[in-house]
Amino acid sequence: MTLREFLQPSPNQVSTPPAVRRSQAPGTHIGYDPLLIKRLRSDHHRILELFTQTQVLLTTHDYDGVKRKLGELRITLQDHMMTANVKFYVYVSRHLAGDAAKSAIINEYRREMLVNSRQIMDFLRTYSAARLDDSFADSFQIELLVIGSALVHRIEREQASLFPLYQASY
Repeated sequence: MTLREFLQPSPNQVSTPPAVRRSQAPGTHIGYDPLLIKRLRSDHHRILELFTQTQVLLTTHDYDGVKRKLGELRITLQDHMMTANVKFYVYVSRHLAGDAAKSAIINEYRREMLVNSRQIMDFLRTYSAARLDDSFADSFQIELLVIGSALVHRIEREQASLFPLYQASY
């Protein structure tokens, strides 16, 4: 075989990779993503990291830094919620539609996620638009701790109860 033949194989020598069959949620084009759970866990880690950084900035009275972190947190949460709502919840709920008990759990978590996300986004909008200073610090700190506690609880439950339901096939 010459170098030219090696670099430019004839059409009958060209090999094409085998088609990869991805499991799709029934009635959708949403396929199983083997990296999705890893991405969602990474999002959770980043969300909690931003939350912690916001608390640190608040204790040092760096209110401009707090506003920047709130903006980062908002963007990270929106991206995470979109991914979770479309790629995770649609896929799992469609695959488990025949199991009434699991479907009820998934739908309850999804509703809870939407309620929680509205509360968190309202909090982020309120304090992103407000003039943060020492007069707001105490009330902001209290609300931040309440939101943070709810986030941690939600993340722990989601990872323990829902993530194991995400599978390539059922």
